[in-house]
Amino acid sequence: MKNLFLISILIFSTFAARSQSKVMDTLVDVGHHKIHFKIVKGTGKPILFDSGGGNNGAVWNSILDQISTITNAPLITYDRAGFGTSTIDTLQTDDSKHGIMTSIEDLEIGLKKLGYDKEIVLISHSYGGYLSALYASRHPKLVKGIVLIDVNHNYFEDGVIEKELAKQEKLIPEWKKNNKGTYYMSATILETVRIMSKIEIPQHIPVVDFVNGIPFLKAPEEIERWKECHKKYVENHPNVTGITANDCGHGIWVGNPPLVITTIAKMYANTSKQKVEIQERALQYAVTACNEEKAEDLAFYHSEDDLNTWGYALLRKEENQKAAAVFKLNLTLNPASANAYDSYGEALLKTNQKEEAIKMYRKSVELNPENKNGKEVLERLAKDNPMQ
Repeated sequence: MKNLFLISILIFSTFAARSQSKVMDTLVDVGHHKIHFKIVKGTGKPILFDSGGGNNGAVWNSILDQISTITNAPLITYDRAGFGTSTIDTLQTDDSKHGIMTSIEDLEIGLKKLGYDKEIVLISHSYGGYLSALYASRHPKLVKGIVLIDVNHNYFEDGVIEKELAKQEKLIPEWKKNNKGTYYMSATILETVRIMSKIEIPQHIPVVDFVNGIPFLKAPEEIERWKECHKKYVENHPNVTGITANDCGHGIWVGNPPLVITTIAKMYANTSKQKVEIQERALQYAVTACNEEKAEDLAFYHSEDDLNTWGYALLRKEENQKAAAVFKLNLTLNPASANAYDSYGEALLKTNQKEEAIKMYRKSVELNPENKNGKEVLERLAKDNPMQ
């Protein structure tokens, strides 16, 4: 078994090196501006990746080599106008003309010029799910499968988007000056939500719908709404498979690469004449990844951010003792982190260990004098306990 494991690693390393040599970066003129595409060359129908709001195509880089190795398909990532190295039509001064309809037209023109305007498989994250749904509705015979990764669905309807825009009001002037892509996305999001409320992926297209296991939203009602949107989508569409990615945040392919990679490979295999060969490569990858994961588990789950996220997930479920244990572990592993002391102090308060909590907050403020939260908590505790 050890020899098989080493051989499989060598095979995948060879394929990865080979895939890097067949990458093409190009700017495609789509009319008054250019869209950046990155293409990992291959054979058969392409797989197109759509990133979430505020991101460019580079967010997918960590999984492209493995998917290329398994599927041998052309892989396409791109930057929407104003993101990455894609430019903006500066001649168009009407903000409303920089919305989702322009984005989908840019994509269609780019794919046609590149020769990929035929059958295709779509992968999308968050806001990118709007693009996948819109593209599929406009090209129902060409889209052969879709993997949705924690996408918005109808979360922002019923007045939710208005509340989100109110939170962003102070950021908009800065975006308009220094981040045109985000500015135009924000300026047109009301119209985007309105358009997408009437658009659905045709039901004959097979879909896998991922939802996160570690909520990225903060308020309980927001978390519940996000989950419910995904639940209803799966229940109301017979050709959709729902998957909850346990222990993963919003970027599920980062939290659990093998889960997303093998799901994409399976979706693609079902559309390919090389189904058996792709499935065999996907299985071999899964075996290799499982062995590697066991070796890397400790380091991965003991990163400061991961432990902090895990601890707060436990606090939200009111599992305060467990959360305190996780935060204590985080502090042990990261003794120079002001945030680790702050988080542990919060958990100690919730378990009625006020004296220890005060020590943690004091140490946090000592390490980071700018820790406003720590200072406020200490002031409040001092008023409650004047002898402390």
